[in-house]
Amino acid sequence: MTSPGVATAIVERLLPAPPDEVFGEWIDPDALLEWMCPRPARCLKAEVEPWVGGRLRIDIEEAGKQFYVFGTYTDLDRPTRLGFTWSCSTWPDPTLTSYVLVTLVPRGADQTLMTITHSALTPDLTDQHLRGWRLIAGQLSAVLEQRHVEGNSGAAH
Repeated sequence: MTSPGVATAIVERLLPAPPDEVFGEWIDPDALLEWMCPRPARCLKAEVEPWVGGRLRIDIEEAGKQFYVFGTYTDLDRPTRLGFTWSCSTWPDPTLTSYVLVTLVPRGADQTLMTITHSALTPDLTDQHLRGWRLIAGQLSAVLEQRHVEGNSGAAH
């Protein structure tokens, strides 16, 4: 049961890679730089400590402004789920803590149904985060697709 004034953003996306590969994207700081920030925002730096209790921080630039999101890993169960707290330096209350849970379900041999559930958001932040997670899921899908195209063309030679 959610508290009054608390909302959740949920995004599902079918990705062109198996769950273990998708999971790896979420804990690799170099990979996060490629797809984690919803364009036109840019990830400037990603720091991850991928263990329960480890920290996560992503420095972002958007429209000439720099800010960061940060959290702590709460759940890591490779290759099916990972969770972390999420706060943002630009929120009206940057001490507010929300929660992100990413679940990864295999679909056939080489696809994953990814569900991102971002909970404990205030209603004024929900639409923004829903749009952002949709863009991010699409960007991750495009990066994975490109890697598979490059990998297959390299194997053919």
